[in-house]
Amino acid sequence: MKNSNRFLDYFQGKCIFITGCTGCVGLALVEKLLRSFPQVHKICLLIRPKRSKNVSTRILNYFDNPIFSVMKEMHKDYLEKIIWMDGDIVKPNLGLSQENLDYIYNNVNIFYHSAASVKLVDNLKNSIINNIYGTEMVYSVAEACKKIECFMHVSTIFCSHGFSRSVLKEQIPQNPVNPDRLLEMAKSMSINELEENCKESKNWSNNYVFTKNATENHLGNKKDNIKIGIVRVGCVMESYKEPYPSWLINENVFNVILKNVLNGIAFNIKGNASAYCTPIDLCINALIASTYDTTHYTENLKVYNVATNRPTINEIYKIFVKENVKDPWLIFGSLKYRFLCHLKDLVLEMSGKRGIFVREMEKMDKFVEIARDGLCDELYCHTENLDELWKNLNESERELLFFNLNDIDFEKYVKSWFKMEKKYNPLDPTSTMLHLAKL
Repeated sequence: MKNSNRFLDYFQGKCIFITGCTGCVGLALVEKLLRSFPQVHKICLLIRPKRSKNVSTRILNYFDNPIFSVMKEMHKDYLEKIIWMDGDIVKPNLGLSQENLDYIYNNVNIFYHSAASVKLVDNLKNSIINNIYGTEMVYSVAEACKKIECFMHVSTIFCSHGFSRSVLKEQIPQNPVNPDRLLEMAKSMSINELEENCKESKNWSNNYVFTKNATENHLGNKKDNIKIGIVRVGCVMESYKEPYPSWLINENVFNVILKNVLNGIAFNIKGNASAYCTPIDLCINALIASTYDTTHYTENLKVYNVATNRPTINEIYKIFVKENVKDPWLIFGSLKYRFLCHLKDLVLEMSGKRGIFVREMEKMDKFVEIARDGLCDELYCHTENLDELWKNLNESERELLFFNLNDIDFEKYVKSWFKMEKKYNPLDPTSTMLHLAKL
């Protein structure tokens, strides 16, 4: 059956529920489903108000993102498949109306849970509420669905960083704290009390990876109820192919770290560590393929590490430097970057405005320090489940859902990062002076 496609057949008529639809993973997942799986029946998108934008405004602007440009040319009727649902993962029943709940209970087959607090500097209480409690709320709704087939949870390959750094197997990781205990502590304690009483969290790089680890353990305790797939992604990077090369909603973390290494701000990066650059489109393809695999797996829980143990940070760094460094000031390292921040603040203050760049520089210093410690360390990821899944795909299925990270031309891929339009780059003195001239 060379040209048969199990994935197209499986998603025929399916009703899908997605959390985190406005994030990078959520946007790419919605786009791929609408573009490549037009036979999907409905896609329910959970969305909540954010800062100054109400739900109506966020809905109105959602499909303006450039990622949907290719899909909209292919499928003019895409809006007919979308059902917007006003809610919040940290509220009971997700804060949904009874009408929406009834629809979900009676129709949804697949849950994709990608919503999470990804702040590396968030306090422990917020991290527990958003990552563990939020997952519990989403799972409780999924569990009550009459036609539920699987619950797919998006996690991170860094979920054990700090506690167990060297090897990550495709199984539920070790965590010395009972997730239910963490939930009780978060409900009953203040932010400061929780930080003081939960000593175990200090063994992890940051609260994000600690609570993502605990969330996996929480789901592991529920595996007897419905099928669960946990898909761990690495540093989510620009797209490799789909829907076009180099799409990403924000500049990726690894890119930021490399720029700050060049600036002389970040030090002690372990060059032999794997970079874990995971293109967003391959993440999504692996997530969709693992959905089918999870549903047909004999046991109720399966974990997939979407990662490759090559190239190393040194290898990526060499490509990055060769492609990106055109700056003769580079020999001054961070001195130039810091000088320009102070200079720009001086220009602002002379014009009667408040300086902002030095404060932003200090925030960046802190961010890079945390990100470096959390991401750029030596870790070996087992990928047997993902490799076996790829091995069993036929030609048609591989073309539809390409996710073989071992088949990527990383030199070509890294170079493509700089062909897309970038925001102001502090390594470029010309754009720096133009930026100052506009203040």
